[in-house]
Amino acid sequence: MKPTKYEPLKRHLEGMFQHGEVRLSFAEIERILGFSLPPSAYDAQPWWSNTRAGHSQAAAWLDAGWKTATLDLAARQVSFVKASALGVAEDGASFQHQDTEAIVLPIAALHTRALRMIDEHVKEHGGDRSGACVALLDQLANDRLAAMVDWFQKRSPPLTDDVDIVALIQEGRDERDERYER
Repeated sequence: MKPTKYEPLKRHLEGMFQHGEVRLSFAEIERILGFSLPPSAYDAQPWWSNTRAGHSQAAAWLDAGWKTATLDLAARQVSFVKASALGVAEDGASFQHQDTEAIVLPIAALHTRALRMIDEHVKEHGGDRSGACVALLDQLANDRLAAMVDWFQKRSPPLTDDVDIVALIQEGRDERDERYER
């Protein structure tokens, strides 16, 4: 697919994956793009809507995993949020997107070996790259847990029959959860 003239904005937003919200002035967007925004961007709210059909600018931020959230035409600023957050409807009313929370990984941020591993998983098990990423991360987490259990078993004194391993693990999880809740 041929990149649109809004590709620089898409790449910029993809690079902001560690942020939950990005606020940009129209002038900043023009610097990113390398050209002036059309007059409708300055005076028509629908230009900033999250409607992909017929709007290559919206396709750029939507493809990057972002949606417009707030628009201030007077101040000439717009904020973008991750796709699971609030957006701007056609008539200007805010609405809540029903998307589930997502982690966006720009393909360019992945090492070729990682991308090859993802593609091999898709080839072997079917599905798409997103599903392969989930499966591979889950497997990595399970492998890491197994390695930790093995490490502790090798370095711990033998347990007697009166020690409940399941209770010990749950106690450790409860302590961890309490630390995160503070």
